[in-house]
Amino acid sequence: MRLFLLCLLLLWPTLSARAQDSGVADGVQAPHQGASTPDEPQAAKESTLRFEDFPAKIFQKKAARNIQIHPNDSWARAVKPDIREALKRGADFAGHFSVVLVNCGNACIAARMIDLRTGQLFWIPGGYQLDLEYYLRSRLMRVAWAEPSENPVCVRQDFEWTGRKFVKRYEDREHVAETSDCPPLPYIGKPPR
Repeated sequence: MRLFLLCLLLLWPTLSARAQDSGVADGVQAPHQGASTPDEPQAAKESTLRFEDFPAKIFQKKAARNIQIHPNDSWARAVKPDIREALKRGADFAGHFSVVLVNCGNACIAARMIDLRTGQLFWIPGGYQLDLEYYLRSRLMRVAWAEPSENPVCVRQDFEWTGRKFVKRYEDREHVAETSDCPPLPYIGKPPR
């Protein structure tokens, strides 16, 4: 057994190089003839995850009356009318959540979601120039946002809501000249199917 492990350790660099040359490493296929050169900008990769693969159970009862706001959460206290409106509107994500989108400045949207069963608030991942795609019958949320800096980055991520937290299932980062170059998702707060 030790001899086998030693051989594997010694051969690992060779096997890795062959796997990368053939496109087997990390499930990525080798580029075809005529593919773009490294100098050409590459289009953002699209996620292959489908909303219907993350089904959600629909909440049919009356929404909670009280909103659970942490005493140190000044943002939630400031937008309490928006949160109450989301409670009245009903669920639009993962069966029993209502997404609360609030403008927080130029090209800035702050996003939270409220659990209609309990009144508890949860942060939605993302950043500057936030753009979301989500559905009532799905636990998958697609998020696009810009990371402003000297070298701005467009970020596209897919998150699965597990019942307690968001788990990242996909991410693509694309460097751009300006954050305004980031492509938006097809819809923001797309209506449920």
